[in-house]
Amino acid sequence: MSLVFCESYYEVDPTLEEVKQEICNLVGLPEIKTQLETIVEKITDASEYESGGFTVIPPKPFHMVFVGNNGTGKSIVAQILGKLFYLAGALTSYTVTEMQGNQKMKNAEGGVLLVNIDEEDPINSKTLEEIIAAMDEGSTSVIFAGNHKALNQYMKFNNELYKRFSARFQFDDLTCEDLAMIMHRKANKVEDNLLCGLELDALCSAENIAQIIAQVTPENLRSMLNAHLLDQMLIEAKKLTDELGENAISLRDLGIGIEKGAQIYKNLLNM
Repeated sequence: MSLVFCESYYEVDPTLEEVKQEICNLVGLPEIKTQLETIVEKITDASEYESGGFTVIPPKPFHMVFVGNNGTGKSIVAQILGKLFYLAGALTSYTVTEMQGNQKMKNAEGGVLLVNIDEEDPINSKTLEEIIAAMDEGSTSVIFAGNHKALNQYMKFNNELYKRFSARFQFDDLTCEDLAMIMHRKANKVEDNLLCGLELDALCSAENIAQIIAQVTPENLRSMLNAHLLDQMLIEAKKLTDELGENAISLRDLGIGIEKGAQIYKNLLNM
């Protein structure tokens, strides 16, 4: 079950320092951070060689598999990789074009094509042929993303596709502490129109939020949706705070919002 599909565009070219900060800001994903930092080191080394008068041949874009449940950061990491490949000279664009596997083929235009795989919505043969052609053409980096079951089920019947992937990133489920940290950051993002005007009171520490999440949300729901749970939880908490005429969300209101948000998803998923 994939929830969000989008195309990411940027107005200003990224710098390596900005991308390094994005990597540092990732919540959880220690092994993936290490993989990304290795790519940063290679870009830095290449830049130093060029400064020393050596000719550096840009690498070719490679194709990857992202294995993980919903809400574990696959789209965010794809955006970071797009910028790194662009800075390395492997791609001519750092746009990430995201598509559902059963949709018509989208043109990533020299950037990253992120293909979300769902076992219930397989890619038709024509779209698969177009994706393989884009991989072989060499100007686009293709990422297949989905949970282990969906990808394993798909790849074992598509060896021609599987052998074209050069790297595999494993996205583990987020811990309650990870979710609490992300929730804390979301509440402080003033540019998020959906959740604007939020303010957490002093008792809403990441530690206290993590305890509530662990107590009132089932583990299987957290594993299924991870960070996708959080917006609805904050919205429910804000509703209660607005009804009470309070300026800041209290720990009690947040706890109720977390529980209500979880229940909404449990109902939607018939859990």
